[in-house]
Amino acid sequence: MNIGIDIDDTLSESCELVFPFSQKFDIEELGNSGRVQSYGKKENHNYIEEMYPHWTEEQTNLFWEKIFMQTVTEARPKPYAPEIIHRLKEEGNQIIITSRYEVLPNDNTIETKSKEWLNKNDIPYDKFILNAKDKLIAAQNEKIDLFIDDSIQHCKRINGGNIKTLLYTTIANQGVEVPELERVYSWIQIYEIYKQMRDKK
Repeated sequence: MNIGIDIDDTLSESCELVFPFSQKFDIEELGNSGRVQSYGKKENHNYIEEMYPHWTEEQTNLFWEKIFMQTVTEARPKPYAPEIIHRLKEEGNQIIITSRYEVLPNDNTIETKSKEWLNKNDIPYDKFILNAKDKLIAAQNEKIDLFIDDSIQHCKRINGGNIKTLLYTTIANQGVEVPELERVYSWIQIYEIYKQMRDKK
């Protein structure tokens, strides 16, 4: 089976690192109250920008300059993710890691740091796809059988392409009602769903 997996908030606990820092940034650096809009009701990866709509573009850019690389390199893996992915690999599955991160020409810093994070956390993979803006096309190109992502927008699109899709529940998307998508809450649960798919083949 070919299994496609997003990194941020699916493999890594990015939001758990980014959101507390956003509170510190809003209160201590910008002098605001820390109030956010629609907490837990975000459909895409731009949840910080949407939770703090009062930030200017300059302030948003400053925030990401301060925290982005730390997110790439220091976020913890989701509980049991490394163990489950090892199990999937041992059973002969292909693991394709995807990321929507955009890269500048002749700059492989993000790719290098992302791969270092995967290696540091003992997460095996067969292919790493960077700058996957349209993950349905990436999934189709890689003949993905099972795709796991925390972005509701990506999951809706991939699910609409008749690819089995699991929406990883996070603190950013937990409050959004998406009855057409199958939610998961842990990598233990993901493995259970995978086994059901495997045993039907």
